[in-house]
Amino acid sequence: MIISDKQYQHYEKIMRNFIQEHCIVKKTMPGKLPGTTYTWMFYLRNGLFNADFLQYASEMMLYRLYEEIGSFKFQICGAETAGTPLAASLPLIAKMNNIQLGSFVVRKEQKKYGLMNWHEGMVFKDIPYVLIDDLCNSSMSLKHADDICRNKLMIPSTNVAIVLVNKVNKEIHSEKRTKTDMYLPEDVKVISLFDLDSFDLSNPSH
Repeated sequence: MIISDKQYQHYEKIMRNFIQEHCIVKKTMPGKLPGTTYTWMFYLRNGLFNADFLQYASEMMLYRLYEEIGSFKFQICGAETAGTPLAASLPLIAKMNNIQLGSFVVRKEQKKYGLMNWHEGMVFKDIPYVLIDDLCNSSMSLKHADDICRNKLMIPSTNVAIVLVNKVNKEIHSEKRTKTDMYLPEDVKVISLFDLDSFDLSNPSH
């Protein structure tokens, strides 16, 4: 194993506190839809460019992936752009533990010149991929990466995705919704290190 159960629990506390303090913005902000506003949002890039955070996240993700898949016979597919630092970090952490792990990133758009590629990095056609991103929410970044892998790159899937935070609540969502993003195929299981119940999202002024 990459880390022990005890180490995982220790990292989990550190990561939860870091995200709560540095990666949740609480203020009124414009929403995606016209006329809507947000009162809070996750900004996990504050962690993804922090060396300790990235190390702990990578070790925790490898721990959870081995727990789910039972081996490291997969390659990492990062969803651009937040998945890029994770896709770079996981193979480095794996290599430090004598595990060879490949990774690549799926672009948001196909390159318009040169190689005209949909991805960055080396893809191994016979090794199944794991999807990776910072958040699982109502966007389609994971679904887009999955579509490219299945339909453009033609590589097999582990049917597993892993994220730092899945933006669901355990109690108010169905069992299916807590496990998978609404846009991903039903056979893809989403593993998350944290969900909304992990954090205090209340407005401090109320």
